[in-house]
Amino acid sequence: MNKPSACPHFSLCSGCELPEPYNPPVWQEALAFFRENGVEPEFVSDGFSQTRMKAKLAIRNGPALGLFKKGTHEVLSIPKCLVHHPSINKAAAILQEEISRQKVEPYDEARRCGVLRYAQFFVEAKTGRVQLALVATKEIEAFCKVLAKHDIWHSIWQNIHTQPTNAIFGSTWKCLHGEPFLWQPIGSHSFPFHPAAFSQAHFPLFEKMIQKIDSWIEPNQRIIELYAGVGAIGLSLKASSLALVENNPFAHLSFQQMQRNVPYFCIDAKEAELSGYDVTIVDPPRKGLDPEIIPKIVSPNLIYVSCQFSSFQRDAKKLLELGWKLKKGAGFLLFPGTNHVEIVAQFAFSLLH
Repeated sequence: MNKPSACPHFSLCSGCELPEPYNPPVWQEALAFFRENGVEPEFVSDGFSQTRMKAKLAIRNGPALGLFKKGTHEVLSIPKCLVHHPSINKAAAILQEEISRQKVEPYDEARRCGVLRYAQFFVEAKTGRVQLALVATKEIEAFCKVLAKHDIWHSIWQNIHTQPTNAIFGSTWKCLHGEPFLWQPIGSHSFPFHPAAFSQAHFPLFEKMIQKIDSWIEPNQRIIELYAGVGAIGLSLKASSLALVENNPFAHLSFQQMQRNVPYFCIDAKEAELSGYDVTIVDPPRKGLDPEIIPKIVSPNLIYVSCQFSSFQRDAKKLLELGWKLKKGAGFLLFPGTNHVEIVAQFAFSLLH
């Protein structure tokens, strides 16, 4: 089985941090925390090679198309990346070739000039076609028209981003080729994704994570999910009723394509009404929960999905101080080769509060 150290780009690329992917140091920290609270968590992995279905790559002079070299802001092309789905490597090579052929100027951070800044690749699981989102400082329709002649594309999107910030995407989106939403099978459902809607990159392991969450929930529960994205977790569970809360309008737009009769509140999670549910699911960004949310959770069961152990640990300690009990835990290696583990934990509260 391949591992990060076998990749020809490993010594320079910032994408993979660890030569051995299956024992990231952060998991040892998480394991100690769970054990301190009387829980023996499960660790779930699913290989390394070709596990990543979605990638954001920087475009800089050269043209270079890839990730930043370790400790620098110099972009390293990674044409033989082992963790990427083969379609990402193929699509990136086509894009790099057309940038050179069409003489499109890559972005220069120091001089704040140039056209192409980033490319996001998202592989359609059933076909291997790629939803491409190109981040540019101006309209690139002519370039995309040439690019569309290659048959690898599911769709091509243009995102305009003119500000000198570290944010990858700007606010203006336009679909220039193909279907606007990429439908991905997750479990027994299919979910549509706008390129600005969050999605996990390792679908087989994400499905196992959903199955684990479902096994922790009794049938016919009233569930609310905060930071719900397109609703992939909540809609996959055996709920009697479900409400979704997410402030990303592009995730909401994606959800609307399914025409599901489920309440979806496109608001900040801290503004949601949390009473009247048996289970609250939270899947916040790396910074963790907004402080206002924790005291508002009144369901007897809480499922916390976290992509950053340090913020999870902070929030978990607050929950424990308020009388919650840590019941179950698991770690999912969604980003093999990095020091990141997706933490899933169940908390219970036995008294009304």
